[in-house]
Order: sequence, then structure tokens, then C-alpha cells
Amino acid sequence: MNGCITLLTFGDLIQQYRLIARLTLTQLSNLSGVSKGTISKIENGEVKKPEFQTIKMLASALGIPYNEYIGLYIEVERRPDTLLMMLEEAISRFSPISLVIDIASKFLESDREDSYDVVERLYHATASMQDTSIKLTLYQLIIDYCREHGIMPFIAKGLYQKYCIERNDFSKLNATFQSGTYILNYINLLSLEERLDTYYKLGVHAYSLCMFQESIKLCSMVVNHDHTDSKLKIKAIGILQDAHYYIGDYDTSQKYLSQYKKYPQSIVPDNVRLLTAMLNVKKGNQELAAAQFQECLDKCNDDFVIHVINEFISFYLETENVLGVKQLLIYEDRINAVTYHTPLESAELARLYKLKGSYYSEVNEFNLAANNYMESAYRYAQIDDMKNERNCMRLLFKLYRENKQMMNSSTIEKIENFYALCNENK
Repeated sequence: MNGCITLLTFGDLIQQYRLIARLTLTQLSNLSGVSKGTISKIENGEVKKPEFQTIKMLASALGIPYNEYIGLYIEVERRPDTLLMMLEEAISRFSPISLVIDIASKFLESDREDSYDVVERLYHATASMQDTSIKLTLYQLIIDYCREHGIMPFIAKGLYQKYCIERNDFSKLNATFQSGTYILNYINLLSLEERLDTYYKLGVHAYSLCMFQESIKLCSMVVNHDHTDSKLKIKAIGILQDAHYYIGDYDTSQKYLSQYKKYPQSIVPDNVRLLTAMLNVKKGNQELAAAQFQECLDKCNDDFVIHVINEFISFYLETENVLGVKQLLIYEDRINAVTYHTPLESAELARLYKLKGSYYSEVNEFNLAANNYMESAYRYAQIDDMKNERNCMRLLFKLYRENKQMMNSSTIEKIENFYALCNENK
């Protein structure tokens, strides 16, 4: 029967299921609550498009699968309110995504409302949904429809919402950043709030990928266009001070640090103390920097410890203070007690393993060095940081070469598993 559904009318469908159930019109009326006369008119074709509620009552009484009767109904229904209700119901029933798309497409094609209005209604309805995969599908449908009909504002809004969801998949950070930058072609069609949020999100995204110049460009747009002292602007200044530091522009980093200090409502204490210590390292004030790093550790929040430890270990490795590194490793329990959610935090955890690999290499702890390089490479792979992932693997192979060690079968298996896991995440 399923292969012929598209050839059936509602009358055919109801009658077939009624006859299979061996019910008379009177019996079906009693079961469904629909009058015998209405059922008769539906079956003989006098009523081509029954009320949706009537169809639901009959389908429930006859056990007609939802996807079967809804597929017929959307072919004849043109009322936007009814189609939107059907869409929400289909989603709540966990219907196949193909059915959801069919209903949403019929809603957009409705000739009862202006195209702009139906797009706007679907856009707002999509925003209130919980299932991210359905939201992505519907935003893409909106984008495609708006491209065909020249509704430019909702191309921009659809792309913006789609990026906000996709950027949370850490395993595809490079791809989602590249697709996300496409929004910039439509940026002036977004509201000021959406524009600033887009610039900031892309700026942080670029920073997570160590694309510091791109991050500076994007976060500067937030600072230049936000004439308030919003939290977003303060966070953008924090990214700018760090990004300038990592490209070696320490004077500009200091300028943004001085600006950042003025905002008491930000997370200034931890960030300011850490960057101050880092800049003092570059100025050659090593004793002062060491004292400031320690002050950071003593006063910072638990979720900031990993940032301080990484910079402190890096400083000690540069100054060949391996004893200092050993003393810092006592903070590992405190670091591991925190759950890390963002790509930046994940990158810091990957960096910690890399720094530990370098430390254990310095103190001739070969196996510990190898294990930490491997763990670092895997964690970088999880956030799509191929550059650092490959660098860690190069350090691993260099470790074996310089120590004149042959890889045993266990290590080879670990490497094979590493690349297998990486491929699964691509």
C-alpha cells in the first residue's frame, strides 16, 4: 500500500483502513467522534480537503500511521497557520527529516501570505526549536528559498544562525570558520547586535585556530562599532591584547592591556595579571615575571589555572628551569578537576600535554615524553588544529630518532589508533 499512497485521495485512504478494520461507517463514527455523514462525504469524494483535526481523529481511530496521512494532507493544504502547526507537530513526533522539509517547503510556498512574511514566521519558529539538526536543516531551507526569491535579509540571518550552531562542532573548526566568513558578504543586512556578535564569534574562532591577524581584524570591528562598554566589547579587547602578544606586537598588546584594566565588570584580574607577567618576560624582567606568574596561580579561578600553568611552564622551559616545571606539575589534579567546553580551553589542554612532552624529553623520561606528545596530537586533532597536531607528531618521531629508539608494536598500534580516531572525527 505504501508505494501507492501518492495516488490515493483521503477518501481512498480512510475507506481502505476502515474496510481492513471491518468497521461500518457507524462504528467508525462512534470510535472517532466524527459524524457518519462527514465520513461518508470524505470517502465518496464530496469533501476533497477535510479539516486537519477531522483527519487526525479518523487516523487515530483507524491506526493510520502519522507519516502516511500527513504526506497526503500537505499536498492540498495551503493555509500557513495549519501548515506551521503541522510542522511543529511533525517535529514533536520525531518524524523523518524528509517529512519536516516537505511540510516546511509547503509552508514557504503558501500563496496566502507574502513571501517575506512566511519566511519571517518560519525563521522565528525555527529559532524556538530544540533539535539542532532540524534547526540546521530549516535554516538551510530558508537560505535556499531566500536566494531563489531575492529575500536578502533572511539569507544573512539564516547564515548567521547556521554558523552559530555549526561552530560548536569542534572537530570541523577550520571548515566552519571558512563557511562562517561567508556571512561577511551580507553583514550589513544584519542588526547591529547580530553584526557585533558575528564579528566577535568569528574573531574568537580565528584566535582558536591561531589565525591571530584575522582575529585582530574581526575583533577590531567589534571595538570600532560598539560605542558602549558592553561585555562583548570588553571580551573583544581581551582577545586583541592576547592576539597582538602572539604575533610579537608587544607594544600594541600593552596598549590593549591598559584599556582592558579599566573595565571592572570583566574577568580582568586573572587575564591582566597573566598578560602582565607574559609581557615582563618579553621585557627581560624574569624575576618579576616569575613572581607574577606565581601570584596568578595563587589568586586565579580554577578554570583559569591551565592558562597560567601553560605560560609558566613555557617560561621555565625557555629559561631551562626544569626543576621549576616539576614543581608546577603538582597543579595537574586541579587542572583535571575542571571540565573544559570551548575550543580555546581544549587547545590549552592540548598545549599542556605538548609542554609536558618537552619537559619529559629534557629530563630523559622517554616514555612519558612520547605519551604526552601523542596525547597532545590527539587533542589537537579533536579541535581540527592540524598544524599543531602534525607538529606534535613530528616531535614524537624526532624523540625516537634522537634517542635512537625503535618503535615497538605497542607504539605503532597507538599511532594507528590515533589516525583511525582522527579520521572518525573528520
